[in-house]
Amino acid sequence: MATIQEAMAAAVAHHQAGRLAQAAALYHAVLDAMPGQADAAHLLGVVHLQSGQPDRAVTLIRGAIQQNHRVADYHDNLGSALKALGRLEEALAAHRQAVRLRPEFAQALYNLGNALEALGRLEEAATAFRQAAARRPGYARARFNLGNVLAALGQRADADDAYRAALADDPTFVEAHANRGSLLLALDRPQDAAAALARALALRPDHAAALSNLAAARLALGDRDSAESAARHAVAARPDLADCLLRLGEVRQRADRLGAAADAYRAALALNPALAEAHANLALVRQGQGLLDAAELGNRRALALDPSLADVRSNQAYLLLFRPGVTAAAVLEAHRDWDRVHGAPHRGRWVKPGKVTSGKGPLTVAILSGDFRRHPAGLFAVRTVEALPAHDIRLLLYANQTESDDVTDRFRKAAARWIPVAGLPDAEVASRIRHDRPDVLIDLAGHNARGRPGVFARKPAPVQVAWSGYMATTGLAAMDALVADRHHVPDGMEAFYAERVLRMPDAFIAYDAPSGEGGDDTELPLTPPPSLSGKPVTFGSFNILTKLNDGVLAAWAAILGRVPDSRLLMKTKALSCPATADLWRGRLAAAGIDPGRVTMVGATNSLDHMRRCASVDVALDPFPFSGSTTTLETMWMGVPVVTLPGETFSSRHSLAFLTVAGVEGCIASDPADYVDRAVAWASDPQRLAELRRTLRSRMAAGPLCDGNRVAAALAAELRALARPH
Repeated sequence: MATIQEAMAAAVAHHQAGRLAQAAALYHAVLDAMPGQADAAHLLGVVHLQSGQPDRAVTLIRGAIQQNHRVADYHDNLGSALKALGRLEEALAAHRQAVRLRPEFAQALYNLGNALEALGRLEEAATAFRQAAARRPGYARARFNLGNVLAALGQRADADDAYRAALADDPTFVEAHANRGSLLLALDRPQDAAAALARALALRPDHAAALSNLAAARLALGDRDSAESAARHAVAARPDLADCLLRLGEVRQRADRLGAAADAYRAALALNPALAEAHANLALVRQGQGLLDAAELGNRRALALDPSLADVRSNQAYLLLFRPGVTAAAVLEAHRDWDRVHGAPHRGRWVKPGKVTSGKGPLTVAILSGDFRRHPAGLFAVRTVEALPAHDIRLLLYANQTESDDVTDRFRKAAARWIPVAGLPDAEVASRIRHDRPDVLIDLAGHNARGRPGVFARKPAPVQVAWSGYMATTGLAAMDALVADRHHVPDGMEAFYAERVLRMPDAFIAYDAPSGEGGDDTELPLTPPPSLSGKPVTFGSFNILTKLNDGVLAAWAAILGRVPDSRLLMKTKALSCPATADLWRGRLAAAGIDPGRVTMVGATNSLDHMRRCASVDVALDPFPFSGSTTTLETMWMGVPVVTLPGETFSSRHSLAFLTVAGVEGCIASDPADYVDRAVAWASDPQRLAELRRTLRSRMAAGPLCDGNRVAAALAAELRALARPH
């Protein structure tokens, strides 16, 4: 027999070459000849660990340690075996002992970081990974794991540095490219994300996670065809991975292919019924299709799986606004429920009101929004924001967006400072605002998409105000005031708002119309009502399907029944989806409306949308959630909007805008009156023609489009809040 030394050398050679069976046989032979041989016991334990037998590894390596407890490698590999068994605290102790024995032991520090990460002790894990990387130049995996931990901690800029350092050590590190791409996507840097993901895919073309994230990056860049292709390749690479199907659903959803998106989400849930994000996304699809019960059920399932999903709870509160019979009291309670779960934990760290100043100098007002662009919230606010600096207001605009357009340019011009915050966690955004010390912080989104209620719940400014972008109370104890008007919040309704109600003199917004102040834009000329030229009377709805319910459909059926040969135009982007359009033809038929009398149109460009508004004689507002942008757009084309307001803020938009514009005969008191008023308008073509000729100029010259008038009132209210006497 070879000497023990020769046998060990041969065993190690086999081991290093990956020939584990041959190595194990020789280690056993050594132990048979010398039962106390610590190196053989240790390395045989390592073989068992590598072969998926960590329990046997623990026994053997502990035996080696009994023979010689001063060898750091023994303790380090014991820790790895214990970690594989899920005995994390014991693993932690073993790795710490390895580091105590050899403080420069980079691998032990790396393994210590892994154990700490598995225990959720991420800050300590980051320290261990940093120490490992410092002790071994070129230790790409330690830097990579550091990046993963920092990303999980929300320290995204530092995580990116770590990933880039890992790639400097090893440019072929596929997972580092892939994870960096995922991080850049979360930072709202889709162009950079796509480049990083492309590098990962050049090294491994079937990397499912990279393909999935590339689909998201391409989607954010507006390349829907490429996004669909990447998502399909991800599913083909890993048909068993629910996350890939989830991304395919997101791509389809963004393309308004709601039926196909729902199919992808259901397939994801078949693979992983506990995937909360798939339940939430499927709920959004059902919401877009106007299936309110299914949307609420999906949200409830998502929250049952993950109660920390603040955006899902926001959406659940928002959905209540669409429910027939909804009360202001119920709306308040639903939004306070969000605050109890997600807002209350932050209350001990609110910024306290400062000392009352003399009132000299400009008031610093910060506005946080993801809609400083051609979006309803942006178009409601831009004229007022442009006028605020003339009223001694210094503006800080925190932009939760990466895209820009001509409206974005107008906001930037009005700002003393423009601060991009897209992709930053709520805590970091709040910290930046707190550092800038504005007198007032305004929210333009509430619980809507791109809203950051988690920032406002932290109260980084002494006075916080909700305005323009959300059509209800926020429910936040941290929100001091809500910008409204007497039409949206009549006297006596203040108790149903968590905020103090600030009433503007007319409407709470100033509409930025799509044509010139005088209404002479040749691209949107005023045209006669269609029925005046002998065409059938056409009623129109330009609202999202979520706003339509059985009561609305019953009223529409009655209107069409009383106006022979009349037609109904329904236009909204969800109708771009054939499956959704078919669904609604069925719902209309069930409500007694002949689908043959209905024209359905999906998404179009903005000018074509406005021309479609002009192609109807009378617009029919949904209830209880009325139109807002759609009402203003339709009015701008000279078309009356028949509305049935309730007691909630979201039910009273059309009432407010029609009243401020001086349009009479459109505001109903009940469903029967709603039907009567629609029929009356349809029966009076001369009245329709007169409104076409006069309404746009009245809107343009009146308070509904007067940003300076709203700015003066808003500035006075904000100053009174921030500098009370």
